[in-house]
Amino acid sequence: MSTTSEQRACYFCRVANGETDPWIFDNRSFFGIFDAYPANPGHALVIPKRHLASLFDLNDAEQADYFDALRGVKHVIETTNMVDLYQEMRNRDYLRERPKDQIEAVLQLDFIDRKPDAYTIGNNDGRAAGRSIDHLHVIILPRYQGDVSDPRGGIRNVIPSRADYQRR
Repeated sequence: MSTTSEQRACYFCRVANGETDPWIFDNRSFFGIFDAYPANPGHALVIPKRHLASLFDLNDAEQADYFDALRGVKHVIETTNMVDLYQEMRNRDYLRERPKDQIEAVLQLDFIDRKPDAYTIGNNDGRAAGRSIDHLHVIILPRYQGDVSDPRGGIRNVIPSRADYQRR
């Protein structure tokens, strides 16, 4: 199979080819990595090995492997020592030139050594949804009691003016 110029330029295709970011999980269709710009301890990505842009483009085999990948990455998150991970990540050669502010901030969190209390799982499916890399990647964001002052509304908060509503 030939590689297109779009795939050669795609960061996640380079990860899929083993050129950067060590995998923490893989199955037939997906692999997982820890995000180099973590929002919380354990912030990880589930990425299809095949270059595609949308969750809606998954074929039947990829759909069958999707939840296995989510569960597999969740298991890795829950069994990884986050202090060790981020201290090691600061010294990774391929991250040498990148800003490490988010890694340093996560290392200072008082819940870094706790198991997650919950998860936010999401996908910015398209540029209008906030995607910055046009290769499908599903975000697994561990959540911790107190990581935000009021978590109600969850993903709805990406549109803050419409996140707060009265449920009847």
